[in-house]
Amino acid sequence: MKFLVSNIGGRAHQDIFSAISHGAFFDLSPSQHGWKDYIQVCLNDIVYVINQERRVEKGFRVLGVVDGVILEQDKIWGEKVKSVIGGDLRVLFGEPAEDVGLDYPEFVSANKIRSPKINPSTGKMYPGFNCARFPTD
Repeated sequence: MKFLVSNIGGRAHQDIFSAISHGAFFDLSPSQHGWKDYIQVCLNDIVYVINQERRVEKGFRVLGVVDGVILEQDKIWGEKVKSVIGGDLRVLFGEPAEDVGLDYPEFVSANKIRSPKINPSTGKMYPGFNCARFPTD
């Protein structure tokens, strides 16, 4: 399966989750929009990330999924992993698998991605978009 996720806020996944493993590229919790699609991400799926510049530059192959992560605030480092047991965060780990290089609305249109948080006419995200699954060829 393929998925589109938004990291327009520039969350530093590799820094935050480095205590677990290398290659973290996205996380989400059940209270966030897109969870129903996000929970379906499995090993070897491709996940495309919208970056801070609102572009999809890469698709990542999922090599690891860690469920149940708890974060805590750290005065020096910001957020850091407190535990990998008992939380509700799901973290994806992987490696770049595909170069894309498109503005995200163009990527959305080209892949016929549909979500209640994406404008169907323009392909632009509404506030709160996090994840959408889309069909493979």
